[in-house]
Amino acid sequence: MANELVIQDNFMFTSQVIFLKHLDGDIFKVKGYHIHGLLFRYILASHNSDIAQNLHQAETPNPYSLSYLYKYDDMYWIRIASWDKNISDAVFQFFLKNHIIRLGDNIFELLKTCCDKHEFVWADRMTPELFLEKIILDDKDEFWIQHFSATSFKCGDSHLCLPVPELLLNSIFRRLPTILKQQITISPKELVKTIHLKAHKLQSVYNRKGYGSIASFTGKTRWQINKNADQDIKRCLKILFHFSFFSGVGIKTTQG
Repeated sequence: MANELVIQDNFMFTSQVIFLKHLDGDIFKVKGYHIHGLLFRYILASHNSDIAQNLHQAETPNPYSLSYLYKYDDMYWIRIASWDKNISDAVFQFFLKNHIIRLGDNIFELLKTCCDKHEFVWADRMTPELFLEKIILDDKDEFWIQHFSATSFKCGDSHLCLPVPELLLNSIFRRLPTILKQQITISPKELVKTIHLKAHKLQSVYNRKGYGSIASFTGKTRWQINKNADQDIKRCLKILFHFSFFSGVGIKTTQG
């Protein structure tokens, strides 16, 4: 049985996509840490420096995920996803006031921002109530995860470039906000026994967009919930899979 939903004032699921026009610089030199720096040094610092400081000092996983810089038609885009309304508000305010953006030595012009999933597949915005309502209405017993960014999982001193069910679920669960963890009534260790990888379309890549070169994969994975799984198990898995859209999976999701 799920626990009663307790809403925090600063809570909101937001996936903001920022579309940019490249003006100057070597585009291939833009790295994940430049986007991380944009969020911390410019967006959060200009809105409220206490937010950035609190995030650095927090012992819990960061309530946001960042994409790399990607090309789309004749422009580029990055995504800032968060479940802390203070962060999404800071992003909105920053791009209202700033139309010239620096990522390292590269200069971009802001074209538009988007939080509408009907306008762009990686954008969305919803309250916790709407998120859980979506879970209730979802009657599927399988899920596709699109690994758009290079994905790998930290396991001891190694990085695994395989969609290992236990590592994938733990990666999502670790980043769940308290409001959703209260809804998970079954441990990931037990949940992992009730899913299996049904299909995949993957390719091996090297993640060279961050601080180093890490063996990774991109593509799609299709996860099937066992037919004999009870409703509590299905509900917990649906929360995790739906949350993965905002949290991302694998290592370095908060650094692009």
